[in-house]
Amino acid sequence: MTYFWVAVVAVLVLGVGLIVWGSLAGPGPSGRDVSARRTVQTQVGAVMVGLSLCVLVIAYLTANSS
Repeated sequence: MTYFWVAVVAVLVLGVGLIVWGSLAGPGPSGRDVSARRTVQTQVGAVMVGLSLCVLVIAYLTANSS
């Protein structure tokens, strides 16, 4: 079960990283505009963060309070 929680936290961290990286302004290393790719990165990161937070909330709500 520990691997499951490590994976959930890894998805959360990766999602936040994608959001931050996608929100950076400016051209890419080659000088071309990469705003479309960064928009997709931000959206994918948001989905990853949302899913991992949903998993954490569901786990919290279904945990035994003993």
